Amino acid sequence: MSNISRKLFGHKQIFFPSVIFKVVRSNLPPNQVAFRVPPKTNKLDIKDYLSHVYNIDVVNVRTVNYEGKMKMDPRIGRRVRDKDWKKAIVTMGTDFKYPAKPNLDDYGKETHQQQVTLRARKLKGWRLRAPRETPKKE
Repeated sequence: MSNISRKLFGHKQIFFPSVIFKVVRSNLPPNQVAFRVPPKTNKLDIKDYLSHVYNIDVVNVRTVNYEGKMKMDPRIGRRVRDKDWKKAIVTMGTDFKYPAKPNLDDYGKETHQQQVTLRARKLKGWRLRAPRETPKKE
């Protein structure tokens, strides 16, 4: 298993996962969950990861590969592509309950809004310009 790094603490080996699975909210049945996973993980890795790390009874795994979207990068004036990603739809033996949405007031919603307005004030009137051409030396 190449996705798990191994550490030795005392006489016990402890395995830490080195991949990130993000839960994606969707309109799936209660026994299915969608995850956003790295593109190189396969179905066996996903099933093994969820069953060993989170003790989930995984019945089936389906995956879909997505290409990154093309965007215009204003800093360099060129089109760039976002990273590719994979979506895994996992069917479990039991129903899944999404965690409650966090209350933004507990995490400083007002200070975040103040920082956004302060940044907007600092950048007011600024615009990105094309780089100057340097004169050719002969």
